[in-house]
Amino acid sequence: MLFEVWALWFPVNPNLRYVITVFNVESKKPLKGKATVELEFQSGDKKPFRDTFENDLGGKNDVYILYENATGWEEVSLSGVVRLKKEELTFRKTLPGYGSLKTSSLILAHSISKNDRSALFKRGDIFIRPCFNCVFYGYLNFYLEVLCDSSYVITGLITRAGKPVLRLPTKTYTSSQNLSMSIPIWKLEEGKYRITLSVISPSLGEEVKLEREFIVSKYGDNIASFIDYVASEEEKREFRELVGVEAKINFLKRFWEKRGEGFYEEFRRRVMHADSAFSTPNRLGRYTDMGRIYIKRGQPDEVARVDVGEGRKPYIRWTYYTGGGYSYYFYDPIGTGEYVLVRTDDPSEATYDYRSRQPSLDINEGSGWDW
Repeated sequence: MLFEVWALWFPVNPNLRYVITVFNVESKKPLKGKATVELEFQSGDKKPFRDTFENDLGGKNDVYILYENATGWEEVSLSGVVRLKKEELTFRKTLPGYGSLKTSSLILAHSISKNDRSALFKRGDIFIRPCFNCVFYGYLNFYLEVLCDSSYVITGLITRAGKPVLRLPTKTYTSSQNLSMSIPIWKLEEGKYRITLSVISPSLGEEVKLEREFIVSKYGDNIASFIDYVASEEEKREFRELVGVEAKINFLKRFWEKRGEGFYEEFRRRVMHADSAFSTPNRLGRYTDMGRIYIKRGQPDEVARVDVGEGRKPYIRWTYYTGGGYSYYFYDPIGTGEYVLVRTDDPSEATYDYRSRQPSLDINEGSGWDW
């Protein structure tokens, strides 16, 4: 069993910060029943704040539990225990103290945008989808808030095994800012890295240093782990029982490479197209029927509208001349823009398990590497 705790915080005002504590429990077997969490916040000689709550585990292998609170800017000790039936998992974290120069914690994120309403955090008009496992490829995204009445400088460095590999441009700011940046990391080899940001106020004589470790791997995002349409039942079971991000990345590397050169690149292109072309306000494109068929079969050889009678919406028919010569009929039953599969002569679709859930590194729906 894997147990990790993260404490994230954001400025509210010069006297208060908003703290989100994230508990991650990961197991080879589904976690069922309720988790009882006991917490204690202790700051100096102040009376400690204690709280207890329960959370339904939901039968998942990988569970994220969130707790929200507010504290001051002095150093705070956070400790407690998570009880899962016979298991007792203890933890202790320290929230650093601050002077006049205050910042949020350093948030590494899958995405930072202005239109992702399913994201976990919203700060102003920014939606943040954090990456607690911190696996990136292509770009590294981070978010930082700075609360300061004087000018300050931000510098950054990415290292590997203690050696510098990429230096971020130094920039000066004159007022409090909500900062987000996407850093190209295409040239970094796969492996473990550390990013360090320093926020320095010369007039205050203060410096805040923030660090996070992360992994670079092209098999570490929520497309590489989206294997349900490709994997055998045995492979899905093996992946579901793995514990730890590195074990899962190693599995995915073997999984995709054994399917031959270019297979994963084409699969990735199809998933990205499905998300772009078939997403609805309630469902990501890859999870729709049209998205599934497109990912499995590619672009249809023929697309046609089939009228079925006056006053009724037409069907959309996709026909593939190769690979069996199958046709697929889709219909939008309630006008949401999502077309569902209503008829096909493809025998594999007759046995498809529509209840299955796809694994993902993304923390969508409050979970990561979820099945």
